[in-house]
Amino acid sequence: MVLVGLLLIAAAAGFTIDVFAQNTASVDVDVLGRTFAVDPGWLVVAGAVAVAVLLVGVRLVVAGVARARGRRATLRTAQRATRERDQLAQQLAVERAERDGGQQLTTEHDARSSPAPDVPTDGTGSDGTEGRPGRVAR
Repeated sequence: MVLVGLLLIAAAAGFTIDVFAQNTASVDVDVLGRTFAVDPGWLVVAGAVAVAVLLVGVRLVVAGVARARGRRATLRTAQRATRERDQLAQQLAVERAERDGGQQLTTEHDARSSPAPDVPTDGTGSDGTEGRPGRVAR
């Protein structure tokens, strides 16, 4: 592959040198409404520049399309993940409702059969968390 590339480069360089060396007569070129008298070798250089610009443009288009495709794929993946998350959240809510429904009956039965625990009503905890309800001493 490298050898073929080197051969093509050598052929292009030889062709360009031959065009510059062998063709000394000027050629009239019409560009954007103007006429220029140039050597044929400069036409080869102008063609090479035009091809280079074309390749850069094609590369930018291909990169833009690939980037857009990647963004769309990422968006589809995120949408699938969102749908899956919502489904799992709904399943979890259903399971919790079923479980809480069963536990609520058990809790009501336990509440009727056992007395309430002693809870101080003055805001002091038994562990020294005085005046700080909801705090746990460590």
